[in-house]
Amino acid sequence: MQKRGRYHYVDLHRFECKDTQDWMEKQLYPALGTLLLGAEALEIDATPIEAFDPRILDEELGLHEKGMTSVVLAALGYRSTGDFNARLPKSRLPEAVVISEL
Repeated sequence: MQKRGRYHYVDLHRFECKDTQDWMEKQLYPALGTLLLGAEALEIDATPIEAFDPRILDEELGLHEKGMTSVVLAALGYRSTGDFNARLPKSRLPEAVVISEL
């Protein structure tokens, strides 16, 4: 049943919606969110990065030959104890501007 369900959605986007690449790219964001939350739980700093040239990265890693393409990067690591920026106050929009109650 799981296999049939997966094929149903893949075929829906492949043949009816004709947006397979766009749909597949969106499927990675739940996994990315899990990676970022897991890193936080382990006290590892992490941030997603979309500002990169996927053509260069794909070529460098040989992704096309493997039938893949890059969509987003995630940087993970531990901050330096001397990172002055970590102690600076952060500029955030007010919660009421960011969150809408439906």
